[in-house]
Amino acid sequence: MISVAEALATVLAEVHPVGTEQVHLGQACGRVLAAPVRADRDVPPFRNSAMDGFALRAADVTTAHARLRVVATIGAGDTGGPELTTGDAAAIMTGAVVPAGADSVVKVEDCERDGDTVVVAGPVTSGSHIREPGEDLRRGDVALEAPRLIRPADIGVAASVGVAVLAVQRRPIVAILATGDELVDLGRPLGPGQIANSNAYTLAAAVEEAGAVPRMLGIVADGLEATRKAFAEAFAADVVLSTGGVSMGTFDVVRRALADLGVEERFWKVAQKPGKPISFGMRGTVPVFGLPGNPVSSLVCFYLYVRPALRRMAGNPCLHLPVVRARLGADVRTAPGLTEFVRVALHSQGGRRVAVPTGSQSSGVLRSMSLCDGLMIAPPGEGSWGANSDVDVLDLAGPAVSEAPFEGR
Repeated sequence: MISVAEALATVLAEVHPVGTEQVHLGQACGRVLAAPVRADRDVPPFRNSAMDGFALRAADVTTAHARLRVVATIGAGDTGGPELTTGDAAAIMTGAVVPAGADSVVKVEDCERDGDTVVVAGPVTSGSHIREPGEDLRRGDVALEAPRLIRPADIGVAASVGVAVLAVQRRPIVAILATGDELVDLGRPLGPGQIANSNAYTLAAAVEEAGAVPRMLGIVADGLEATRKAFAEAFAADVVLSTGGVSMGTFDVVRRALADLGVEERFWKVAQKPGKPISFGMRGTVPVFGLPGNPVSSLVCFYLYVRPALRRMAGNPCLHLPVVRARLGADVRTAPGLTEFVRVALHSQGGRRVAVPTGSQSSGVLRSMSLCDGLMIAPPGEGSWGANSDVDVLDLAGPAVSEAPFEGR
């Protein structure tokens, strides 16, 4: 067996971004930008008002209650009013072109309109409430650096410089196979000895959350020939992900089938709990993950190895779940000799995080994953953790980070 850190390093050494594609701005949010976006114009492109109010010359309002002539009304989208001279003002709307001669805008609430004149509370500072050309971006500036996960504000920035199509990293396509005669898909009644095919749906959701595209290929019946056939069809994807059939039972034929199909196994079994019987190999450039069949083991292995691999293949520079420090809220016993991942809920108590186990740690109790916020990392050298111990927790909902969580562990 290899360590968790060795397994993660092995996986990440094998995977690379799968390429780029062009997408319309409306479909780009949440994707990874593959090339920088440059401004081909100043933003804003002209001097405009930051407020509804009156454009004027600051030199005309040196005292309170100065009275000025209102010579124009300028709305957003108008080409601008007449040039202002001494004693002139123009009613102006937010975003409208500031007329020549004006050097300030006074908020409408600081003025009192009186027919064709306006009384300004004053005095006024030159430049007030005016947005200058290029205040946000200058022509030629890099508006968006790459790589970056595209957020809503980035969509607006791209639109502001007239970019309708972005170069983004292609999302890897992940083939998902669930193995086992005991599995029944949704919509069919369970017979004796049968269980619902929950793993495939769990993993499909996890793949999508990781920024990749799931392709559920159905249930694979036990048996070498059926397993070979299913995997041979799956290799059209960028990644192959299976559950079950990688342990040492009579019907665990996945590793043999993969070897027959030319998959070069990089490791089998990791010194961890849950999820020890995981296999990983490569068929050309296609990574192949054989996850355990127990639902918790399968999902934990996904978070540890598959998720960072998919994020790297999608060109995302932030691969890993963050590690947070917490105080343990109950006594915990863990397996000596293995890195154990204990499902915990995270609470705030007295300004500190508290990690409370979510009940049974059986690898078959998927609800314990549904209830948890993170995975307490119990190193292999320790088997007993008392309440109030300080522990490290993989935060399953935290923002991804670039630092590997197991370096030095």
